[in-house]
Amino acid sequence: METQTPPSDIAAFYQENGFYVAKNLFSEEECLTLKAEAKKVMAENANPGRTVYVGASVVSKTFLQLTSDPRIVSILKHLMPEGIMFMSDKIVFKNSEKKFPTPWHIDAFYWRGTRPKLSVWISLDDVNATNGALKVLPGSHLKEWEGIRADMKKTNDEFPNVIPDDQLDDTKEHICEIPMGSAIFFSDRLGHASCPNESAEDRYSIIGTYHAPAEDEPFDLNYPARYIIQKA
Repeated sequence: METQTPPSDIAAFYQENGFYVAKNLFSEEECLTLKAEAKKVMAENANPGRTVYVGASVVSKTFLQLTSDPRIVSILKHLMPEGIMFMSDKIVFKNSEKKFPTPWHIDAFYWRGTRPKLSVWISLDDVNATNGALKVLPGSHLKEWEGIRADMKKTNDEFPNVIPDDQLDDTKEHICEIPMGSAIFFSDRLGHASCPNESAEDRYSIIGTYHAPAEDEPFDLNYPARYIIQKA
């Protein structure tokens, strides 16, 4: 599936598929700087053994600045006509020790009953099926998913809510193999997972989450770095 579409078609592609891929938004030099910052944030703030750290923008000016980078915002404008508000971000990595595949899930499982959200998954390494690429189910953001509790031992005790196998149709999955510096914009209702990292290389990404500006919901108060980027 080709996901690099002309600007005029970005919103239409996203509405139909629930995601949009923008290739080569950031240079190799920028990615190396961001990856070094991600490793620093993980070393100084994450609990030992974790592959996910939520709130990078709270402890890093570099990641806070990234949240409103014009290259990201220029695409968000097509997808969020009601305005753009940053909520939170997280660093996620896989390596030769933490190679497990992230299970199929939708992000909305983790913030049930709140306003719709959109995330931007930025690859800080070249990403492919052998080192932990993101997988998506195109169009699945239109489905009503019923999550179940996961076997936490299979997911490093980090992904408790998953889509059960009997709801999945793997024939529709699309593996997002992308060069470093590319970004995947996706709905919090989109079914997604990751491939296992079977390579000897690490794979880092930074994921920012956004929603339309509105009065605070109780859930929002968990994220002190949130701010309005653009009103409608």
